[in-house]
Amino acid sequence: MTTADVQREVPRTFFHVLGGIFLAVIGYVLQSPTNKIVLGAFLLTSVSVDTARLYSQGFNRLIQPVLGPFMRPSEATRITGTPAFTGGFFLVFLLFSKHVALASVIPLIVGDRAAVLAGKGFGRIRIGSKTLEGSLACLLVTIFAYLFLRKMWPSLLPFGTIILIIAAVAGTLAEMLPRPFNDNLTIPLTVGFILAVFSG
Repeated sequence: MTTADVQREVPRTFFHVLGGIFLAVIGYVLQSPTNKIVLGAFLLTSVSVDTARLYSQGFNRLIQPVLGPFMRPSEATRITGTPAFTGGFFLVFLLFSKHVALASVIPLIVGDRAAVLAGKGFGRIRIGSKTLEGSLACLLVTIFAYLFLRKMWPSLLPFGTIILIIAAVAGTLAEMLPRPFNDNLTIPLTVGFILAVFSG
């Protein structure tokens, strides 16, 4: 990959990480069911905007100056990853406890983007459509984020180190392996189910 490939991902990375932190704060801080209602509203909005964009050229031209810098060229004529992204947050906070849900979205917020940047920047060893270097970056960044957050705010992630490492591995595999759905959806759901099982 070229430096241009990485540079094109920088605006998308800021949008992904900052948007993810924003949605995670909403899901964790707001009380239930308010958090679920607000996250559901973001999901509905993202689906509506993407649908309108695909079916109305006028609307698409109107919002391109806003969304264009965060979109990949291939997304110009198909649905973006945003509905899956907001859907992933909505589903984990709907299905799991707040602690499990918060831990479930961390691999999506930071690990997924680390995989993209590392893979495009210096990935050489291919694993299907992914790279070994990208997957290792996803794993290491997720583990670091888990341990850092647990050390700074222990109440946020009341899980043992081994459980968090297992969750990071699960998130990395969900990002790396072929799947029928967007990994913005499969990463948090996979990690959520793993955490729910291992944490009891």
